Amino acid sequence: MIPTTSKKDFLISEVGELFKKVDAMTKPAFGLMTPQHMVEHLVVTIKTSVKRYGEPNESSAKRAAGFRRFIDKGAIFEHRPSSKTKADLPVLKYDSLEEAVEQLPIAINRFYDHFERNPDFKSFNPFMGELNFEDLELFHYQHVRYHLWQFGALKSYP
Repeated sequence: MIPTTSKKDFLISEVGELFKKVDAMTKPAFGLMTPQHMVEHLVVTIKTSVKRYGEPNESSAKRAAGFRRFIDKGAIFEHRPSSKTKADLPVLKYDSLEEAVEQLPIAINRFYDHFERNPDFKSFNPFMGELNFEDLELFHYQHVRYHLWQFGALKSYP
């Protein structure tokens, strides 16, 4: 069930309460990440979304076309098993899940503050392509919800 609040209200006001349902021992319904890996993954993704990593070119446009279709279809995430193992998980940056969770509202507020100051800004990286505020807000909303569902903090997704 999709929350009845706006994406911004959900990300700013509801996410903190939902993450209280996840503790360091919570097992994912699928995937390799631990709860802390998942939170750190979300923090990095949100923080990097307000940057530009190069400029669009013909090569990046071809790579980003698939991501554009993903956004245009509502940014609905699906688990896709891979050959990766727990050994492929990145080294944790924070000392605990709680410390990582404290970084989430900082990243979310930084995202909204950035676009309040720069409403015409477009993020860019070669994989995702060039994305505006609406694209990124939808992406973050669905991405956070997907991982909350993965760890049982949301009963359903999308």
